[in-house]
Amino acid sequence: MKESAAVAHLVEQIDRNLAIAERIPEEGPWRESLDRLQAWQVARLDETYADLRATDRFRPACDFFLDELYGGREVHARDRQLKRVVPIMRRFLPGHLLFAIGEAMHLQAISLEFDFRLAEHLIDIEEITQPVYAHAYRADGDWEGREEQLRLIRELGDLLVETVRKPMVHRLIRMMRLPAELAGVGLLQDFLQRGLDAFAHMDGDPRFLSTIEERETDALRRLQSGEDWPFEPWIGHWPAREAPDNR
Repeated sequence: MKESAAVAHLVEQIDRNLAIAERIPEEGPWRESLDRLQAWQVARLDETYADLRATDRFRPACDFFLDELYGGREVHARDRQLKRVVPIMRRFLPGHLLFAIGEAMHLQAISLEFDFRLAEHLIDIEEITQPVYAHAYRADGDWEGREEQLRLIRELGDLLVETVRKPMVHRLIRMMRLPAELAGVGLLQDFLQRGLDAFAHMDGDPRFLSTIEERETDALRRLQSGEDWPFEPWIGHWPAREAPDNR
């Protein structure tokens, strides 16, 4: 992809995320439902991928990928920083990394938009369980959007793997730390460095991305088939008070 196209894609996805942020109310039932849903999803991801997080090789990638991009974390301050420094990034970063950042923003936007819709279905629910989540998921019914989300996870991971194989780029991001902090964009620099460091730490091991792809795709198929415990193969009937024997 040409650099100009990568920059245009990045700007488009930043604007998309900032527009989503403006829709989030500070309080009220809908905000409470969104917060409850995102907290549940973070916990669900922690449970589903506890085996990866327990492995030294994959722990940094779990912290970055599952928490920062896929778990509903509040990242709007970082996105505003990103918007400000796109012209500078264009001068110093290669096109493939600009595109990777744009894809990260794309994944984040899709995840947030999906959460918005699910939160509406769950607005009167005080406690989310797997069956409750499954029913809301099927009520939304955006199977193609979910498949796109999973495709982006894999493609973004592959882009990061490709980027860490270019030592000059990785060193450049590290060198940007102090200037970024002085310029007031430390959150953005930390985001980039954490992502690259995490994937460099995996040393090309494909199991992290393949495990996420396999489990989330399997869970999606279980949801589509009408199952009420779509994550049972990995977490049993969590969040039951007592962990089931098969966990």
